[in-house]
Amino acid sequence: LVRFLPLALRPVQAACAALDPTVEEAARALGAGPLRRLVTVVAPLVAPAAAAGGLLVFLTAFNELTVSILLWSQGRETLGVVVYALEEGGSPTLGAALGVIAILVVLAAMLAAGTLGRRLPPGVVPWRS
Repeated sequence: LVRFLPLALRPVQAACAALDPTVEEAARALGAGPLRRLVTVVAPLVAPAAAAGGLLVFLTAFNELTVSILLWSQGRETLGVVVYALEEGGSPTLGAALGVIAILVVLAAMLAAGTLGRRLPPGVVPWRS
């Protein structure tokens, strides 16, 4: 959570900064309380950025090795740990095949994020700033 929370919140922060304050002020003037404004006004406008943040966390965490090797336990291996174990265990061909599949999954997710990023405000998807 601590490792990836800043990566998930950065797009949401950029989307919140891009919001026009008059929209929330109009909801306040119509009598909407803080929770109602959050649910009906802010959340729908920030939801695409939150989805982009989730996608960025997925892209980073999918093959992550540094934290997951510390938290590894039998039966709870992450993809990065499995590839590493295959390489070190004498099965470089299987490790390379799994690595190529992982790269294809990450590439597909990046293409989806790039397509989604065209519809989002600048700064939400980092490589589309």
